[in-house]
Amino acid sequence: MAVSTSASSTLPLLSLHRAAGNPNPAALSFPSPPRAPPLRSRVAAAAASAAPPAETIPDMPEETEGTGIPMPSSIGDDGEQLLSGATAGKEIVTRPCSQLHSSLSDSFNLSQEKIVITNRYGEKIVGLLHEAGSKDIVVLCHGFRSSKESRTILSLTDALTSENISVFRFDFTGNGESEGTFQYGNYYKEVDDLRDVILHFKKHKRYTRSIAGHSKGGNVVILYASIHRDVASIINMSGRFDLRRGISDRLGSDYMEKINQCGFIDVGERTGRSIYRVTKESLMDRLKIDMKSACMSIDPNCRVLTVHGSDDDTVPSEDALEFDKYISNHELSIIEGADHRYASHHLELATILAPKQKIRIKLRSYWVPLIEDSCKKIIEAAKTTNAKTMGPVPLPTKRRVYCVLNSPHVHKDSRFHFEIRTHQRLIDIMYPTAQTIDSLMQLQLPAGVDVEVKL
Repeated sequence: MAVSTSASSTLPLLSLHRAAGNPNPAALSFPSPPRAPPLRSRVAAAAASAAPPAETIPDMPEETEGTGIPMPSSIGDDGEQLLSGATAGKEIVTRPCSQLHSSLSDSFNLSQEKIVITNRYGEKIVGLLHEAGSKDIVVLCHGFRSSKESRTILSLTDALTSENISVFRFDFTGNGESEGTFQYGNYYKEVDDLRDVILHFKKHKRYTRSIAGHSKGGNVVILYASIHRDVASIINMSGRFDLRRGISDRLGSDYMEKINQCGFIDVGERTGRSIYRVTKESLMDRLKIDMKSACMSIDPNCRVLTVHGSDDDTVPSEDALEFDKYISNHELSIIEGADHRYASHHLELATILAPKQKIRIKLRSYWVPLIEDSCKKIIEAAKTTNAKTMGPVPLPTKRRVYCVLNSPHVHKDSRFHFEIRTHQRLIDIMYPTAQTIDSLMQLQLPAGVDVEVKL
C-alpha cells in the first residue's frame, strides 16, 4: 500500500492512551488547528436547580488564588459568593453555543451525573461527571478556596466536552459541597483526595486519561505525578513553583512573628468577619513542600503541560519557567495578556488543551471492488479503537481518454479510444488515539489501492 503524509507535529496531550508503543511521529501525528472548538455556556435552567434564587446572589467576584468558593456557607458581605447545594442524580442538560466568534448557534445533549465518593478519611467528596462519549475521563482540580463551580473549571469542562472528552470535576474536602474542614496548606491531603477519585473510577473500569489543575490545583497534580505513576499526562495551569512566595501578600510581611507569638493567624474580610484560620502546622505544611524535588521525581514517560498567563499578578509567569527547567518531559505554553483566571482568554486556553483532532484519508484505485474493500477495513480498524469516522465519501471519478490512430495511411481516419477511470473515496477519522494509529499502520491493503493520509 502506498502511503503519503502531508504534516507532522507532536501528539496532542489529551489524545494520549495506554498504547503499548506509540507510532513514529514522523509518519503520523496530529497538528493543532488554527481554529479552536467553541466553548459552550451552561444552561440557566440547570444552574437554577443547583443554586439559591437569583435575586439573592450578587455578581461573582474575580477569582484569584485567594478567592472563590471555599465551602457551603452564606454570601459574604464583600460580595464573595459561597456556593452550596446541588441536585443529586443524573440529568440531561442541553447547552447552547456561547457565540464567541460565530453567529451560528447549535446545541447538544450532555449527560451530567452527580457522584459522591468516600475518601480514605471517611469524608464525602462531591463531584459532577460529564459524559461526552469517551470511556476515558479527564479529572479537573480547582484552586485555593475555590470549587468545581469556578469559571475557569467550567470553561475547561465546556471545551473538553465539546470535543467528546468526558470530564469529572469535584470539590476537594473542605471546599464546595464536599465534607471536611477547610485548612490552609493541606496539599498532600488534596493529593489523597485526587488519588481516591482516580481509584474510584478505576474500580468502575474508567481510565483517567489526564489530570488538570488550576492554581493550587496545578501544584496538586504535580505532586500527584511525583508519587503515583498511573496517569499518562498532567496539565498544570498557573501553578506556583516557589510556595514560599505569595504568603506575605495574604498574611502580612511579619506572618512568622505573628504565628510564633499566637500560634495562628485569622484571615478575615474587610468587615472584620473571619474567613479562615492559618495555624502554624498548616503554614509549615506549605513551607516544607519542595516543588523542585517533586518535578524531578515525575516519571519521564508522563507528559506535562504547563500553561500560564503572561499578565498573571497572582502567580508570576517566572514560576512556569522554573517548571520547564526541572520537568524532563515538559511543554510550556505562555498565553500573552492572560491573567490568573484567563478571564478574556478562555478560547486560547481551550485551543491548547483540546485541539481539533482529525485524520483525513484519501483512497484511489482503478477497481471499484478494491477501493470499497479497503474503505471497510479502514473504518473497522478505526471503530475498534473507539474513534469516530465520517465517510467513505465518493469523490468525482477522474477520466483520462487516449485517442490512438488505427493506421497512419489508408485507415488514418479510423481511431481507437482508450479510457482510464480513477475511483476516489474520502474518509475522516475524528478524535483518533495512539491505538487508532497503531491499528491503521498494521492494515494490509491491496497493492492496487493508493492511500494518502493528511493530518
